Amino acid sequence: MPTKNLFLVDDHPITVDSYKNLILRTKTAANDIYFVTAFSCEEAYKRIIEKHNDQENFDVALLDISLPSYPAKNLLTGIDVAKLIRYYFPACKIILLTMHSEPAIVTTAIHEINPEGFILKNDINAASFVNAYQSIMLGSTFYSSTITKVQNDTIIKKLDFDAIDLQILLLLDKKIKTKDMPNHIDLSLSAIEKRKTNIKNQLLKDKGNDTAIVNTAKKLDII
Repeated sequence: MPTKNLFLVDDHPITVDSYKNLILRTKTAANDIYFVTAFSCEEAYKRIIEKHNDQENFDVALLDISLPSYPAKNLLTGIDVAKLIRYYFPACKIILLTMHSEPAIVTTAIHEINPEGFILKNDINAASFVNAYQSIMLGSTFYSSTITKVQNDTIIKKLDFDAIDLQILLLLDKKIKTKDMPNHIDLSLSAIEKRKTNIKNQLLKDKGNDTAIVNTAKKLDII
């Protein structure tokens, strides 16, 4: 049986060790598993490029969304790292694990990544993690209960925001200037500015700056 290459990315080393131990307990775990770890967006970028340059693949990647950023490569979160994995290793199964259930984060991650697994850490324990991992390895998609609930969040539908609008809100929260957003979103600056105007109109009735937009979105539990 060929070696499975697993990529574990979390800014807490103890969490990475826990994932290793749990995966090795699963019935679907091969005898030959090679783990690659990273604890930040920068480390993850380097591991991805190294693996690609060695003409090897990652079979599975488990990533936290909240990671120390790597602005030099426009990698702000684990979502950006996951997009890079999708680009270099299209067949890799991606499992996002997070403490964040804000609609903007959940919607953006699903739109940008379409992960095979999306798990709120508070939704699972050791046993359910093992079950979820086995299910994903057998070809199923697994989203934990809170993630599934957030997908149907009424405030997003009421405001008529799509995934790109929510991504703009997340970038504003990261204090990314509007002129720099085309580095993160595949849209022209003018298209982003139009969307931002619409966001402001819906949240603030066209009154307020970027900070006010972000603060209102947080009060509504969107981000």
